[in-house]
Amino acid sequence: MKYQILYIYLLITGSFFAQSEIYYAIDTANNINIENVKDQEFQLLKHQISDKYSQNSYWFKIPAAETDSDYIFKILYERIREAEVYQNSKKIERLRNQRFLSYQFSRKYDVYVKVSPKLHAYIPVELYKIEQSNLKENDHFLLNGFYYGFAFLVIINNLFYFFLFKDNAFLYYSLFLMSMSFGVFTMDGMLNFYEVGEQMSNVLMVSNYIFLAFFSSKFANNYLFLDSFYPNLKKFSYAIGIVIIVFGILYLIFENYYYLLLLNILVFSLLIIYWVCSLLLFNKNVYTKVLVIAYVIILFSAIDFFVLKFLGISIVNVNSVNIKIGAFAEMIILSIAVLYRMNTLKEENELMRQEIINYSKELFHLNVVQKQNSNKNIDELSQRERQIFNLIAQGKSNKEIAAELNISVNTVKFHVKNIYEKLNIKSRKEVLSLEVIV
Repeated sequence: MKYQILYIYLLITGSFFAQSEIYYAIDTANNINIENVKDQEFQLLKHQISDKYSQNSYWFKIPAAETDSDYIFKILYERIREAEVYQNSKKIERLRNQRFLSYQFSRKYDVYVKVSPKLHAYIPVELYKIEQSNLKENDHFLLNGFYYGFAFLVIINNLFYFFLFKDNAFLYYSLFLMSMSFGVFTMDGMLNFYEVGEQMSNVLMVSNYIFLAFFSSKFANNYLFLDSFYPNLKKFSYAIGIVIIVFGILYLIFENYYYLLLLNILVFSLLIIYWVCSLLLFNKNVYTKVLVIAYVIILFSAIDFFVLKFLGISIVNVNSVNIKIGAFAEMIILSIAVLYRMNTLKEENELMRQEIINYSKELFHLNVVQKQNSNKNIDELSQRERQIFNLIAQGKSNKEIAAELNISVNTVKFHVKNIYEKLNIKSRKEVLSLEVIV
């Protein structure tokens, strides 16, 4: 009985996996078509295809299966917007208003899918029954709603703090979070879902790269007061920013893979530079440590997805879900950090304000004591010295004093020397700070 149950289990699971199996072949010469594709040798797809840029085309084969269920085949990369799908030599049209390129078909005959990537050959695919596919899609929309809703609340919250406390760090963090959330929005294929055209999608993508680089650098600069530590960093950032804009425009004009690759490298190089700066200031305070830890999660996940995958490399095989989890953690950590920083700066400002008040009181007391001492010293001056002292205080020269008092210049110099010694001063400017004797 045990062996019968085990046999039935293996039969069912084997049938299930067989129905979900996908095969692939690489067309390096671009000479495979629907007429001769059946003669090609296909391999079982064990890992998602992630190759560097090339002119190759990729064919996928979904074998016929004994089932009455319809299946949905998806290419889970929003930048792949077209493919050729055939079943029984007939072309199948894509499903509309889908986040990713999707095709629905029965399993009566073999299905062949041709994909010719315009960028790098990152082609993640999945094959599910229509019910399973719809359920998975609903789960994604639920996760997306939670993520975007939370991001919206964090953005509104930080904007409120900006208007309340007039701290630019709140403003730049809100704008940085907006651009990051829009990047996740495009990764999720939502522009495809709303049928946004390819050209407009490219414009939005490039614009968001520029905003992401600008607002992230402005936030890091304000948050860490980097002008005080690295005064030339801002000029360097603006220079990189100009190059980023140039490559973005070149990509929009020529739609060349290498311009987009260089754009990605420059954007994330700028983010890495600011992260390294925060790392160098790690021991300065607590909120700098928090930024270093919070940034590293989303930063290196994004580098894996947006840069390394372009080069046909993947360290941890990041997808949009991983990016959202990293971004979610970063939002929580940095939101707390920005508030903590504000409270810390508020306490430091209050302490500095109190120290200034105490210093002013001490300075006032010293001035009073100094005036009292000066008045005592003035009492030691002779009648003639008092007269000369008052005339010096009025800004008159030795020659003018001599003429007014009908004495010689040398006599004036003699009395001035005595005045300096008795009052313990060294110049006429110090005389002006003392009260004029009547």
